[in-house]
Amino acid sequence: MRALVTDGQSSRWKVAEVPPPDIGSHEVLVEVAAAGLNHADLLMRQGRYLPTSADWNVPANRVGFEMAGRVRAVGPDVRGIAPGQFVMAQTGGACAELVAVDHQLLLPVPESVTANDAAGLPSALLTEYDALTARARIRPADRVLITGATSGVGLVGVQLARALGAGTVIATTRSAAKADLLRSLGAGHVIDTSATGVVEALGPDAYDVCLDHVGGAPFAELMGAAAPLARIVQIGRLAGDHAEIDLELLAARRLHLIGTTFRGRDAAELHTLVAHLRAALPGLLGEHHVRPVIDSVVDLTTAEDAAKRLTEPGLTGKVVLRIGRL
Repeated sequence: MRALVTDGQSSRWKVAEVPPPDIGSHEVLVEVAAAGLNHADLLMRQGRYLPTSADWNVPANRVGFEMAGRVRAVGPDVRGIAPGQFVMAQTGGACAELVAVDHQLLLPVPESVTANDAAGLPSALLTEYDALTARARIRPADRVLITGATSGVGLVGVQLARALGAGTVIATTRSAAKADLLRSLGAGHVIDTSATGVVEALGPDAYDVCLDHVGGAPFAELMGAAAPLARIVQIGRLAGDHAEIDLELLAARRLHLIGTTFRGRDAAELHTLVAHLRAALPGLLGEHHVRPVIDSVVDLTTAEDAAKRLTEPGLTGKVVLRIGRL
């Protein structure tokens, strides 16, 4: 079968012929229609990220963390899943014609959702749902600040915060041209951080929950706009890995700083998270119509074009690889 791999000599992506996966007794073989790409895919090919969670079960040179497609075969211990079902999952080596997935990591997809949309959902849904519910413990009417909101993950986070009952959603972007998109997805207030700072725009006591996808120096400013007892979940570090924070402010407002990553998560933790999301999925995808924003769709054979697009400043939302037919 064809799979996308990282060339050890050039660190570029190439399509290679690899053996099709064997499936274990608890696994499902999925024929992949499309796969979503993420910033972590670029970090992996640069040698700056090594996935260690239980959903990565392929060699480190394989590419891709999420996909959507049809079930082709199921292991003998799998119940409730049949060939032909439309599914999506966060799983290692997703940019391939076939993947073997632990059945407890699968999420069902309604036929009303396109393959490209489904392929761009799993990682963002799992990341943001986990951050809002398990980490920040969002409450009805909480004011939620989402930084880096026009990233693929952030755009889903805006929609999830709205769907989970946020009183208002505040979104940051470095592009004023993207403000209308954020408002259409549920943001009640959009801050253009290329023109103003978060504290300058909001003042103190402005949010109860923050999902931060930016990190770096801008992270330190976030506490100045936080309400007492606010929960700040640090998810992404697009602006860098280090920040200098005001510990006096942290203490005075009794803030909760929470880090999160999927690296190192074991199967039991992933199964629990997926089960919770699976139960909420009909409402999220149906009633609330949560969808990724698709920036572009690229064929597997021209994956380097997708890698280039991931680095371009105009990127808005997800880059998806077209792999097979649904």
